[in-house]
Amino acid sequence: MRNIKRDDSEKIFTELGNKVTAFWLDDEMFSKKNFYDTYDYAAFWKGREFEDEADRMAVRRLVYKIPQPHRTIIDVGGGIGRLVPLYENQWDRIIILDPSLDQLAVAKKNLSKIGKVDCVEGSAESIPLPARSCDAAICVRVFHHITNPRAVIREIARILTPEGHLILEIPNKMHMKARFYSLSFKKDTSPYVPISRSQKDLAVPFLNHHPAAIRATLEAEGFVILETLSVSNFRHAFFKNTIPSPILYLLERKFQRILAGLWFGPSIYFLAKKEIKKSSLKN
Repeated sequence: MRNIKRDDSEKIFTELGNKVTAFWLDDEMFSKKNFYDTYDYAAFWKGREFEDEADRMAVRRLVYKIPQPHRTIIDVGGGIGRLVPLYENQWDRIIILDPSLDQLAVAKKNLSKIGKVDCVEGSAESIPLPARSCDAAICVRVFHHITNPRAVIREIARILTPEGHLILEIPNKMHMKARFYSLSFKKDTSPYVPISRSQKDLAVPFLNHHPAAIRATLEAEGFVILETLSVSNFRHAFFKNTIPSPILYLLERKFQRILAGLWFGPSIYFLAKKEIKKSSLKN
């Protein structure tokens, strides 16, 4: 496990072959604070086993559709490295990008036996890596903190190789419960807008995004959408309390693709491929 700092440009090592420019990070740098540094993400998932498994189903389904080469994958906002075990055997190198050094410290501990993981301090809007340095990117449970989706998608496009792939999850403002609630109670915060702020905790940015707006942004930034999934479709307490877990997981697996066209679930996953620009085809 290696730790990388974004602003220590004096300790840069040269990009060779498929290796990405990196910056070494001393352990004392983990004292820096971010707004969710002290958040216990491991504890967050206790009692949310269904949501966790629904995420894993979607990631497993999509990650296996990414063709070779599998040189470098970046987990944007990867935090403690929750999803790394789902793809660690497929890629030669794994980069976990996160603005929180505390969360990266947990990832370092959790993934200490995996020698090909680099922990990188940085934001999704400004990734401290060279252009075309990753052939795949994954971004899950991050866009609820993103106020400028286009900047993030553009930055991910920059660091992806031509025909590189992106697995992107967004919190879905258009999910069925939100639409029903908005129409029934005539709330001002309609789901039919690109972004709306959750009112639960104004101290922490928590945004829900319109999937059609994100899809359009992906396409505007040079991505082709290969697949869309609706995820956590049965997270309501009624389903979790009345349906046995094996059946609930089976239903989730079956309906992730079917319900995607309805923007049904609270999470929407996109698998997208970066297009090759026509100019790059001229030789």
